[in-house]
Amino acid sequence: MSNLKNAFYASVGLVLKSKDKIEAAAKKFVKDNKIEAAEGKKFIDKTVKHVESAKKDLTKKFNETVKTTVDKMGLITRKEVKSLKDELTHLKKQVSKPNSHSSSKSPKN
Repeated sequence: MSNLKNAFYASVGLVLKSKDKIEAAAKKFVKDNKIEAAEGKKFIDKTVKHVESAKKDLTKKFNETVKTTVDKMGLITRKEVKSLKDELTHLKKQVSKPNSHSSSKSPKN
């Protein structure tokens, strides 16, 4: 089980690395294993594409998990805070305006 965990953590780490670092690691793997140039290029290209795809998927899943967690916890988002601030500003302006319907004249009996 610990080997599986290590492989998982290694793959997550690889996904989070930059494209340049991934290419360098793949090139080192090709060199160390004495893979032919054409096969090495295919391996490097395939590795980079796979990691970029995995990174997009991981980012998407992470964002979905965060959103679900925020929703479950009942936390307010920045967008909601901004909306409330805008509404409060609008209401403050309305309250501070002189009431155009009231007059200084006393009501007629």
